[in-house]
Amino acid sequence: LHVFRQLRKQFGDCLLVLVPRHPERFESVATLCRQRGYITVLRSEGVACTGEVNVYVGDTMGDLLLLYAAADVAFVGGSLVPHGGHNLLEPAALGLPVVTGPHVFNFVEICGLLIDAGAAVKVTDTDELLQTVTRWLTDANERHRIGQLGRQVVEKNRGALQAVMAIIDRYL
Repeated sequence: LHVFRQLRKQFGDCLLVLVPRHPERFESVATLCRQRGYITVLRSEGVACTGEVNVYVGDTMGDLLLLYAAADVAFVGGSLVPHGGHNLLEPAALGLPVVTGPHVFNFVEICGLLIDAGAAVKVTDTDELLQTVTRWLTDANERHRIGQLGRQVVEKNRGALQAVMAIIDRYL
């Protein structure tokens, strides 16, 4: 929320979309945002996301790709703290530039592929997160270029599971 506050100072009307991984956190995340002074709505409330809304909490199942599709940049959470991070492939597949923290032990290989391709950036703290997101929000061409690199990584690796299973089947 600290980074979001700084982004709002620089860019004005920004919308932060938060999608907690665990349903039991939906309400507490919304409450925290409201306590910090943000106009916050939950997707399940069915309230229109007008220009007055600051934070939109995705609290319905199966809507993550839809929410990513409406974004300009994706910070994939659970990674600035040692929680292991979340899957970076979903935003990359949609052509979003992806930023993640250092704790990605749940998705090491995927993260490595995206970083090596220049489609994702790993930051170590909120200052680097702010710098990276600011750069991408300021430069639409760069944001688009990085997003396309992510899409290429996903396309190149599409079908990898089927290829592995075909190899295994030969030995069974």
